[in-house]
Amino acid sequence: MSQIQIRRRHGFDHAQARATAEQLAAALASEYHIDYQWQDDELQFRSPGIEGQLHVGRDEVEINVRLGMMLRPLRGKIESSIRTRLDAILP
Repeated sequence: MSQIQIRRRHGFDHAQARATAEQLAAALASEYHIDYQWQDDELQFRSPGIEGQLHVGRDEVEINVRLGMMLRPLRGKIESSIRTRLDAILP
């Protein structure tokens, strides 16, 4: 499995950070047809060929994505999409 790991600092309080993570998850869900759910401060997502977690910490978010064999060729595009969305929503 190919992996994508991204960490970004944020300046939000906890509620704002979770709301921002929810925005990111909703955007990725519509683009990549993933299902997601919260488990404490970790948003877990999955679809055929992609799974991972988005952890909301006190001052940073961490995204870990694992791609199946069929999505490996799209790793760069997927990582770029996630980074672009993070740039747009994190100060």
